[in-house]
Amino acid sequence: MRRRLFLAIPLLAAAPIQAQGVLARADNLLRVGRMFAAETLYYYAVRRAPRDPDARLALGRYLAARGAFRIGAVLMEEARYFGADPKKVAVYLAPVYAQLGDFRSLAGLPNTPLHNAERARAEWLRDNAPTVDGPDSVSVHWSPADTGALGTVVLRIGQESVRATLDPLAHGLVLDTAWMRSKDTKVFASKFDNDVRNAAGVTHSVALGDLTVRRVLTSFAPQASPTDAVVGLDVLMPLAPTIDAAARRIVLRKNGRVDRDMPGERVQTLLFGSGLWLVWEESMIPLAGADARRLLSGGPWTVDWRRGQVVAQ
Repeated sequence: MRRRLFLAIPLLAAAPIQAQGVLARADNLLRVGRMFAAETLYYYAVRRAPRDPDARLALGRYLAARGAFRIGAVLMEEARYFGADPKKVAVYLAPVYAQLGDFRSLAGLPNTPLHNAERARAEWLRDNAPTVDGPDSVSVHWSPADTGALGTVVLRIGQESVRATLDPLAHGLVLDTAWMRSKDTKVFASKFDNDVRNAAGVTHSVALGDLTVRRVLTSFAPQASPTDAVVGLDVLMPLAPTIDAAARRIVLRKNGRVDRDMPGERVQTLLFGSGLWLVWEESMIPLAGADARRLLSGGPWTVDWRRGQVVAQ
């Protein structure tokens, strides 16, 4: 931290003393990909004004985007305690709790942004926590895509095989509306809203090879057929996937841990509602874009979500 503050002296010299000015400068630096300079200023703002709710909220959001979900959540909770707008905090906290699998906190979140069906689902998951069963790691077939989504994988839901598009912009598992009548899903719907797009669901088990993820967050939307689906990268990230285009395989790890000494170039990442972004040469590149595809085309790459990195081999 001393080294980061030393490097930040030129930045701080031009920044206003007030935390708001520092935060605005940090946000601007982050937008142009100067992640570590922005990080230094977020920390500086909190140290200069420890009870400033905006500073604490900004640092919490940043750390959650870097993969430090638990620390980020605590900082955002403290921001609410110090007077931050609880509705604003809840908007940022809800997806972090979901990524952590902390459905107890999600179900009890003050000023929740969740609609009735999502809240009912969170309350059910509070007592029926998601789990992962199977071997330590598995390798599953993957068909890469030329544009847009990352490709397709085959999921097994109950006795059915489903061809799922792996989409960095999607959240959870998206199934055809026909699955709302299946015993393999649990549907939560508001009695005040008949729109299936606002129904929240849970798929009881999703198998990828010999690995089974139980109680997967699910939404419903018409697909080309009931055997087509979309799966968000957020479903696979906790399994620390290694994607190998040449071998047409994805390796998934049950404990979600990546060896710190894994060979390859470590590219920093930021996770937002708009998906996973790579920080490369002082610019931010969406993982779903063509630039990221070119950057990662040289070999296998691994999402080390706990460290907020992609390891490109």
